[in-house]
Amino acid sequence: MPRASKTASKKRRPTAKSRSASISWLPQPVKNWLLKLRGIAIALAAIGLVSTLPQGIVDKLPENAREAVSITVDIRNLLGRIAVDTGDWLGDLVETTDLEIGDDLLSMIRSLPSEIERRLPQDPLTDTPDAASLPSVASSFSGAKRLLYEQVYADHRETFYCGCRYDDKRQIELGTCGLTSLTSSRAQRVEAEHVFPAAQFGNMRKCWRQPEAFPDCVTDSGRTLSGRQCCERTDPVFEAAHNDLFNLYPADGYINGQRSNFNWGMVSGGERFGNCDIRIDASQRRVQPPDKVRGDIARTMFYMRDTYGFRLSRQDEQLYTAWNNEDPPDYWEIEREKRIRRIQQKGNTYISDYRRL
Repeated sequence: MPRASKTASKKRRPTAKSRSASISWLPQPVKNWLLKLRGIAIALAAIGLVSTLPQGIVDKLPENAREAVSITVDIRNLLGRIAVDTGDWLGDLVETTDLEIGDDLLSMIRSLPSEIERRLPQDPLTDTPDAASLPSVASSFSGAKRLLYEQVYADHRETFYCGCRYDDKRQIELGTCGLTSLTSSRAQRVEAEHVFPAAQFGNMRKCWRQPEAFPDCVTDSGRTLSGRQCCERTDPVFEAAHNDLFNLYPADGYINGQRSNFNWGMVSGGERFGNCDIRIDASQRRVQPPDKVRGDIARTMFYMRDTYGFRLSRQDEQLYTAWNNEDPPDYWEIEREKRIRRIQQKGNTYISDYRRL
């Protein structure tokens, strides 16, 4: 009896044609789109994988490879913002139309943005700082604000963005800065503004994203603290960054609220406020600051990056470099740095040893 050939006995590997047989019944245009979507999914998976490489590995790569990794991080962050904004938009659309859906489905739609943010890979820290190297900041945010108002700005009562004068009770004279058109009571009071938003650097910390995972962040009654409260209680790096005077500036309360946690950048339109040269484009989640404070912002962002290991995107670093070069420190920025350095025992060398980058 003839022996069966080895090739005949081997299990035939599926070919590209046989793998696609399961969709062969679909119209050709649909099959083409599915194949394209598969390619996009593979590309996005590769971007996600590369963008979360540990910084220790990235630092050992050639310069071109490091640049490529930086680009994947920017792409991932952009896709994340698009996904979150889409979830917000969908929730608003459902609530403002006559669609009949259940409360459970509406709640699920409303929870999409936070769920997307929680599940997205987070920006790794460039380098987790040692607690001993952190500045000597106030132990609470209220203490930091007292230092800001009563020591740093005691004889320089002007808001950061608009130059509004305010009194010792932190009430703003809106007529001194062309903001009389603002009628909100919040516009008449000063607030301590985080130039590097607390929500941005907090979202890099587990205590912000998953406070329920920390026993100290669940009260005896079972209530879970907010991410900000949990990080202030459990994370020394977050607490120091949150209370660091170099990142805090007195600002008009209403404008501070409108700025929210949006990124800095250049916008083509956006909302303006009286005669103050600041523009906020909520649709792009971006804020264009006045020319006179762009360098101050850039040097603050670089200080926060270096001191706490927070990552800045490649585009942000390029923008802040340009702002630093175009707007050198003026007398008040230099004096402010000296006062904060005396309080915190750590200065901002981007100001004290200023140079073009």
